[in-house]
Amino acid sequence: MKISDKINSNTIVLPLKSDCTHDVLQELLDHCIKLDYLTSSVKLISSLDEKEKIISSASGRGVAYHYNTSIEVDDVIAILGIAPSGIDYEAPDGMLCNFILLILEPSSKPDQHRQLINYFQDMIGDMNFKEQLLDAKTNYEVEDVIKNWDNQLFMDNELE
Repeated sequence: MKISDKINSNTIVLPLKSDCTHDVLQELLDHCIKLDYLTSSVKLISSLDEKEKIISSASGRGVAYHYNTSIEVDDVIAILGIAPSGIDYEAPDGMLCNFILLILEPSSKPDQHRQLINYFQDMIGDMNFKEQLLDAKTNYEVEDVIKNWDNQLFMDNELE
């Protein structure tokens, strides 16, 4: 799976308008509804809020990952929210979160989010790509950065 298989100009919210965890989640879920991935977000927002109370979704380095199963999706979907000025997620490293990734997966495949999170972490770990994502002004620019990273990753893997 490539990141660009799941994140494209339609599944990017740039910039996020919300400034707190709950509102960010609602904004990303509302985007899922707008894209016809979901018909409602009431149960999902409740479940995601409960998870957040137990442990922060912030992983450090300016990134937060939210994931949940949904009976409304047949395949993994991902929505990437970008907050150039950052959102306080009470991250373990104290950094504000610029990238919030929401992953929804079918109940029949409850572990598919892991591969997508791993790839995303690798991409964000590359400071060049992270800066390009933060500098992007449009969803299409973000999509191009992600495609370039995917192409570089898969080209490097073919050479090995």
